[in-house]
Amino acid sequence: MNKLFIHTSVFRFLSPFFSGIIAYLLILLINNNIVQLQEEFLSQELYVCIALSFIVHEFSRLQLWLFKFIPSFLGTAFMLLIHIIISVLTSATIISLLIISYYLYASGYAPLIEELQTFISIYCCIPVAYVLLNLSHQYLNKINTQKLENELLIKENIEEDFKQFKREINPSLLFESFEVLLVLIKEDKNLVDDFIDNLATIYRYILASKKNQLVSVNNELGVVSELVKLYNHLPYRKIKINVKGNFEFLIVPGTLLYVIEQIIKTTIVSTKVDLEISVKRQNNNFILMYSKEDKITDTFTYKNIEDLDKVYSIYSTESIAVFEEENQRIISIPTLNIKA
Repeated sequence: MNKLFIHTSVFRFLSPFFSGIIAYLLILLINNNIVQLQEEFLSQELYVCIALSFIVHEFSRLQLWLFKFIPSFLGTAFMLLIHIIISVLTSATIISLLIISYYLYASGYAPLIEELQTFISIYCCIPVAYVLLNLSHQYLNKINTQKLENELLIKENIEEDFKQFKREINPSLLFESFEVLLVLIKEDKNLVDDFIDNLATIYRYILASKKNQLVSVNNELGVVSELVKLYNHLPYRKIKINVKGNFEFLIVPGTLLYVIEQIIKTTIVSTKVDLEISVKRQNNNFILMYSKEDKITDTFTYKNIEDLDKVYSIYSTESIAVFEEENQRIISIPTLNIKA
């Protein structure tokens, strides 16, 4: 859609022949000299009309190119009118000079005013058509570009919704929980109710927080304790969350749940050593710190939380950072506050 068809080689080569023939027929019809067609169609005048058509076509293309460099500070409609007027006047001047030159060369006398008017009125339609075609192409290209941008936006929203869905409703955790539930039903029915309560609390919070852009960190810490109880029933490391201090700030819903889940999934399973995760505030960030024992095939990196960082970029100029100190991995997440 970026290139108008009038600039293609095929159109530039063929269109002057067709428009020249049509112009020749119109001139004969206007002059009531249609009988000449029966005598000799391929006359010298036909070739002159085709040559004139070729010159006007190329000149009209040149004018379109030149008008691209003129700023439209006076408005689209006014600039369109100026473009048409200039194109018609310059084309009329060129046609008049060429016709007069041809008449003087072929016949030895200048053409009549009526003959000049006939040629000018026919051939000046070509630059006007070029201007209108270029205008329609620009508007069509603009509309199609907007449609493509809307389609890309819809695609990005769908992809983001799917990523958000995967962050919120972890299918692997859900199915593992169901498997553990089946085992508990057979082995220890007394734990079933507590296990279902833990699972229900987590997903009830996830579904309810979708309506909120930000939530209190204390609310999420309460759900994190339920997540820890749930994971302690699963075949992972036993988990402990150490919260150091009192917090009064906001976070994106599901932040702690998602990050802690990524930590658990990338840490080697062990039944003897607990996975301790410390949560504390440091300046304008809250920190999650733990002893790293990464799986060989799955290591915790920034890519694990890249999508979450994109969400935080909407609310904060600070980014989520992952760095290491000795045997500790530290995840720094900016705190969010609503300014009064």
